[in-house]
Amino acid sequence: MGSDFISGSVAILGRPNVGKSTFLNAVLKQKIAIVSPRPQTTRDSMAGIYQDSGSQIVFYDTPGIHQPKNQLSHYMLHEVEEVLEGADAALFLADAKEGLTDEDYLVVEWLKKFKNPVLCLLNKIDQVPEGRVQELSGRIKSELGEGWLLFRVSALKGKGVGEVVGQLKKFLPRQEPLFPNEDLTNKTLRELAAEMVREQCFLQLKQEIPYGVAVVIEEFEEKEPPQPVVIQATIYVEKDSQKGILIGSQGRRLKAIGSAARQEIERLLGQKVFLELWVKVLKDWRKDEATLKKLGYPVPKKK
Repeated sequence: MGSDFISGSVAILGRPNVGKSTFLNAVLKQKIAIVSPRPQTTRDSMAGIYQDSGSQIVFYDTPGIHQPKNQLSHYMLHEVEEVLEGADAALFLADAKEGLTDEDYLVVEWLKKFKNPVLCLLNKIDQVPEGRVQELSGRIKSELGEGWLLFRVSALKGKGVGEVVGQLKKFLPRQEPLFPNEDLTNKTLRELAAEMVREQCFLQLKQEIPYGVAVVIEEFEEKEPPQPVVIQATIYVEKDSQKGILIGSQGRRLKAIGSAARQEIERLLGQKVFLELWVKVLKDWRKDEATLKKLGYPVPKKK
């Protein structure tokens, strides 16, 4: 590859539940980031790697920026900081349906310290009248006052996504690719499988178990098709009462979570999967540094 190749990393920032993961999946035309209607679904940064013949753009989907409430929150915000430090450009997603909130301004504070180009994406434009889109566009331009380029998109429908990619190519450096060209993400299949089990917990438990769910893959055994890949996973919750809700009457809820997660993992792997799930209680795991580390969330050192 010559010096004409375009390659760089782009941080996707926004408050919780603004559509960052949906945007990443739309760019890649494949689902790798978990999506649920609950805020703070994304807990650590995931790279989604866009490739074409002349470029490679590594998008980092980051946890939603929010006021930290516990050790897990601090870990998530540290992840955002790390991604921004290494990014060549950033995308700021705002929600046309919800409008600008205090949390959006919190994101803007982070981005004001960022020295590289920022593109502002007004997402979910298909869900509001045109007048509302224009009013918000005006507010973003006048109140953010950063000279950020504004794009109107619908991540869910893929509308405007190609234009954003085209603009990013103008900003990114000319250099060799950052990842091998067959890579789609920086996550292992094991990590993606855990994410897909966690997504189903979010989707199917709705308000009943908020964020006290973590998933650890105990066993991931790859086999030659037509043999199924064997995956064994433990779902950790914070309280005994949550364990009962997650398992459900006669194990029905856990069965439904397992069945839906298995189908998602099979779609990702293109192979049959045998998925076995257990549920265990780890009291108040989000508040305990040692437990967070055990579950794969290394707590940042205090600066």
